[in-house]
Amino acid sequence: METFNIKKILDSLERRPLNKQVFKTTNHLKAQVMKLETGTTIPPCKMDNDVLFYVLKGEGTITVDNETSGLGTGDCIVVPHQAESRSIHAVTDLEILAVQGISNK
Repeated sequence: METFNIKKILDSLERRPLNKQVFKTTNHLKAQVMKLETGTTIPPCKMDNDVLFYVLKGEGTITVDNETSGLGTGDCIVVPHQAESRSIHAVTDLEILAVQGISNK
């Protein structure tokens, strides 16, 4: 078992429009935190694995395959690997925990 202090990891990140840090990778998952400044967008991309996003702080939107939904503190979104694209836009400063499953091909 390992314990991670997400607040300390986030606090250690430099301030820039998009900053992320992977803090754990195993054969089955990758866990990271992301900070997005207000107005920053992660461009649409395709993920090979399912991804869980948990909003720790802030407000924004997520677009998955042309369907947009609001995000706010406490929201949890699961994007399946079948999705063709996903992007995130920060309406306010956002802090997100992202956990990606890794398939063993």
